[in-house]
Amino acid sequence: MQKQLNWTLIAASCPEFKINQWDLVFYFIAFVGLILTLIQMWKFLKKRKEGSSFLSMLTDCDFVICLFFLVKYLGASLVFQSQNDILADLRIKYQIQLKTYQDLFDIFMNFVVLYLIVERFLWTCSSRTRQRWKMFTVAKPKFWLLFGTAIYCILALTTKPTVQSTVPLCDVEPYPIVFAEPAIKIIQLYIVPGISAFASVATLAFAIFTIPRLSKIGKGEEPVVQEEVKLMSWQSKRSIILNTVPIRRSIVCMLVVYATFLIRTVCYYIFIDPQTSSLFQKTPNVRNLTVWWYDAMSVVFSGSRFIVFYIFCRNQIVTEFP
Repeated sequence: MQKQLNWTLIAASCPEFKINQWDLVFYFIAFVGLILTLIQMWKFLKKRKEGSSFLSMLTDCDFVICLFFLVKYLGASLVFQSQNDILADLRIKYQIQLKTYQDLFDIFMNFVVLYLIVERFLWTCSSRTRQRWKMFTVAKPKFWLLFGTAIYCILALTTKPTVQSTVPLCDVEPYPIVFAEPAIKIIQLYIVPGISAFASVATLAFAIFTIPRLSKIGKGEEPVVQEEVKLMSWQSKRSIILNTVPIRRSIVCMLVVYATFLIRTVCYYIFIDPQTSSLFQKTPNVRNLTVWWYDAMSVVFSGSRFIVFYIFCRNQIVTEFP
């Protein structure tokens, strides 16, 4: 028979779960973000043959961030408000699964943003260069790149096991487990985090390289044979100049999106990552508030992505420039 919970003690131990005005604001943002990301997902789905795979996956990750915020925090607030033992048991039971899926999409999103920035960098190069790196610029290779990345992310997730704390109802962040086997421990503590860190640094580098090359869109590299020079008529040159406007806007838009992702990444390594932060040395109440603010910031960035796309691109967002 299930043991009845002491809600008086729980309410005194976890006051941060009582709904306040800030909670309502961010729940509203998350709910609106769900609707906007669904609209964006539908738009990119219609463009799936036009190379929208990367943007579509970014939108999927944004949807999951908004959804998990509501499940994780609104669900917890409703449990505490209703003081229902059955709902509390469900929250405890599925806490680890929720954390697992959240980690999976965080790992995957890190690589998706890298691919998007590399693709925008390649848009500032010649068509020949873009074709050489078509895994980032052409629809079908993009799909297979994402498929391979998804497999890696699932494997990487196996190195991030977690366990519930002694008070799982009052603790939103399960504790990480470090493997005892030396070989697996090296993979867990150095190789997998190192790959994620490398992806983050590479994304920053490509973003920096892209900014000064915005003026080179449509120009690219010089033709290497005389026949290519003859094929470039005055009309084609004029068309390229005119068509670079939506491409340039799409690149700038993605750089702005990356700026929000960069802020989120820096905050993650400073406040959340178990290897680089002191999150699990804090008291449960302080830890809950730290994780809450990080997740709330993520919801603001993800929920407003649709607005950023509209401001910069309207209905002319470019998904492929082979």
